[in-house]
Amino acid sequence: MRGSNVTSHGGSISPRKVWYLPDVTWPHPFLDIFLHVVPLEVRSVLDIGCGRGIVGALIRIYREPERIIGVDAFEPYISFCRETGQYTDLLNLDVRKTSLPFNEGEFDLATALEVIEHLPRADGVRLLDELERVSKMVVVSTPNRYFRQSSYDDNPFQQHLSRWTVRDFVRRGYSVYGAGGFLFFGRELGLLSYALSRITIPLPHLSGTILCAYSRKSQLERVTSPK
Repeated sequence: MRGSNVTSHGGSISPRKVWYLPDVTWPHPFLDIFLHVVPLEVRSVLDIGCGRGIVGALIRIYREPERIIGVDAFEPYISFCRETGQYTDLLNLDVRKTSLPFNEGEFDLATALEVIEHLPRADGVRLLDELERVSKMVVVSTPNRYFRQSSYDDNPFQQHLSRWTVRDFVRRGYSVYGAGGFLFFGRELGLLSYALSRITIPLPHLSGTILCAYSRKSQLERVTSPK
């Protein structure tokens, strides 16, 4: 496949552009935790910042979706995902510049894994507002600390531009889980942090990465329940 021309639905794409080896050659270690919070009966999924399609692949393998929409601002990722066929449809869209073109409550699940830290703070807040508008459930992950990150895969959208905390998501009604390595005084220490990562699932403040889940139904029940 690497040595031949690849044709997408939109025409010819160079093999280097679509089938190159990415700079990041490992998966995020929290993907099993992500699957634990995804309902079994999910039928429609919106994946913001779909990248090379790991969420689309997981949902296809472990759930029975009728519709998965992938969105990414980096066109080569869209081209790659189009060839692998994990998504029902794909949109090359910069969420900093436009609202999501979907109706209220259109999706069962909306995801944005390792996305929000790549947006300026105000744009990240607007993205959360939009995800909560178009979906019944939202799952977001982000580093629990700020660190500089250069661009991967020649992708100009990969730089870190904001920091998000457990408190930021709890205030919006999210359940927050530790999904990364154990932090020692704000730092991860290689394999030791990785070995202790499961300890942080109920203690997200001690985790290098947090996974945050929002349910519109839970929020409604919280608002309407008697005090």
